[in-house]
Amino acid sequence: MKTFEIYQHTDGQLEAVKQGWNWPAFFFGAFWALSCRLWTIAILTFVVVFAVSMAGAFDDSGMIDVMANIACLGLYVAFGLNGNQWKRRHLIARRYQLVSTVESRGVKQAITAYREKRQPQTSSVRTHTFQA
Repeated sequence: MKTFEIYQHTDGQLEAVKQGWNWPAFFFGAFWALSCRLWTIAILTFVVVFAVSMAGAFDDSGMIDVMANIACLGLYVAFGLNGNQWKRRHLIARRYQLVSTVESRGVKQAITAYREKRQPQTSSVRTHTFQA
């Protein structure tokens, strides 16, 4: 089970963010950032990767290519480590508020678990009917 933080917007929309390492951010980097609407991070990543790639294209020794690959690996490790934190900050900037922490297997299940936890249990509610 993974731990998710549930954020709610003022209009009622829910988002879940996992705590810890972010594998999609590690593997897909800037494309993951685009899918999460993290525009600044995505654009900066594309610019940095493009600049490093162009620097390697003008080097005949191949040493810049090796250093560029190491730098890009470091960049994607930074995405894996910080991706969820970046997503949290983005949600808070869009006026989402942290409402709960839930243990679950995935994002959809975490939101479902939060909704179920929030709703009153109908089986434990007693109703009395009085007849005259």
